[in-house]
Amino acid sequence: MEIDRRQFIKYCVGSAVSLSLPMTVLGKLEQAMAAGGSSLPKVIWLNGANCTGCTVSLANLFSDSGPTDIVDLLLNTINLTYHPTLMGAAGDLAVQQLKETAQGSYILAIDGGIPTAFNGHTCLLWNDQGTEVTAMEAVEVLAPGAAAVLSIGTCASYGGIPAGGPNPTGIVSVSELTGGNTVNIPGCPTHPDWIVWTIAHLLAGEMPALDEENRPTELYGREVHKNCPYKERDEAKTFGIKDRCLEELGCKGEKTKSDCPSRKWNNGTNWCIGAGAICIGCTESGFPDRFSPFYKIEYKYDLYEKPTQEETMPEEPQPEPQPEPQPETEGSSLTIKEAVWKEEDSEIEAKGKGKAGQIVTIFDAKTKEQLGAVSINREGKWKFRQEDVVPAPRRLKAVSGGRTTYRRVKIED
Repeated sequence: MEIDRRQFIKYCVGSAVSLSLPMTVLGKLEQAMAAGGSSLPKVIWLNGANCTGCTVSLANLFSDSGPTDIVDLLLNTINLTYHPTLMGAAGDLAVQQLKETAQGSYILAIDGGIPTAFNGHTCLLWNDQGTEVTAMEAVEVLAPGAAAVLSIGTCASYGGIPAGGPNPTGIVSVSELTGGNTVNIPGCPTHPDWIVWTIAHLLAGEMPALDEENRPTELYGREVHKNCPYKERDEAKTFGIKDRCLEELGCKGEKTKSDCPSRKWNNGTNWCIGAGAICIGCTESGFPDRFSPFYKIEYKYDLYEKPTQEETMPEEPQPEPQPEPQPETEGSSLTIKEAVWKEEDSEIEAKGKGKAGQIVTIFDAKTKEQLGAVSINREGKWKFRQEDVVPAPRRLKAVSGGRTTYRRVKIED
C-alpha cells in the first residue's frame, strides 16, 4: 500500500478545524511525508475482546475532500497494513503481512480488552503454521517493538464492558497486560475523529499531552457537564422533555471527560444528551460497573412529571406505600441462603439458589448500589463475593429472572 502524501495533507488541512489539529502538527506531518512515505510508521490494528463497535464508528468517518471515507483514508493513505475487518488479505497472507510489518517501524492499535483467563485462549486472533495465537500473546509480542501503542476504545483502555463483573475471562486493559505506557482513546465506541487526531500527531512525530488516565488532554480535558448547553436549565423529572438538564435522571456528565458537546457525532449531527439520552460515562475507567445503574430514579409512566418529595400534585392522588418484598420461600426459584459481612477483610459474601443458567444481580438494599453479578451453575446454586465494599451493606437484594429476594447481612468480626 503506497502513501498518497498530497491526499492525506489535503484531508488533514480540510478537516483541521473539526479534528482540532494544530497547524504545528500539520506542518510536521507534511515535512515527514515529504521526506518519503517509507520513513513513516505503519499501523497494525488488533481486535481483542470487543463488539467491533470502535471499528464501525471509525468506518463512519466521511469527508468531502481528500480521502472520502475511512477505507480510503486508512487503506490508501495512512497505510494500515493489518486490520482483520478492513484489510483485503486473509489467512496466511494476512499473517505474513503482519510479520513483515513488525520487522520495521509501526504503530500498534488495539481495539478490545485482553482476556487472560485460560492462558488467553478465549480470544484467538490467527493461526500461525498450526499454532493458535491469542490476543494476550499477540500484544505481549508486538507492543515492545511498537513506536507507540494505542488503546482504541474503553475496552482496550480500561477493560470496559467485557471486564464487567463477574469478568469470567479475566479481561484486563492493554496497559495492565504490558505494564507499559499506552495512549488511551476511550469511548464506547470511541469517536472516529479522536482516532484520526491521535494517529496524525504520532505520524508527525509529536506525542500529544496526556492526562492522568493517559488520554489526550486536548480531547478529554473537560467534563461533559461544563460544556453542556443544558447545564443551567431546569432539571427534567422524566424523559421526553426537551432542553432540560438530565442530572436527576442519572446523567454522568459531571464525572465524564470528553469533547462530545462541541464535536458531536455522525459528522457533527448530534450527541447523546442532545438526542435526549443521558451521558453514561463511557470514556471513564470503571465503565460500566462504576456508573451502574445508569438511571437514577423510577417513575410512573402515567404521569408527565414525577413530583418531588417536597411538592405534591393535588390532581393526582398519592399512591399508597407498597410493602417491601419479603424473602422468597425455600421452594421458590431464587433465594439468598446466606449473607455475611467479614469486618476484618471488608468483604461481603452471599450464596443461594436459583434457576440454572440465569444471572443473579446483587444490590445493597439500602443504597440500591449494584455490587456485582454472578451466574447460577448447573446445580442451581450461586455464590457471590466482593471486597472493599463501602459502606458495609446491612441488607442484600438479589434479582434474577424477574424475581427479587432480600436477606439481612450477618456481621462477622
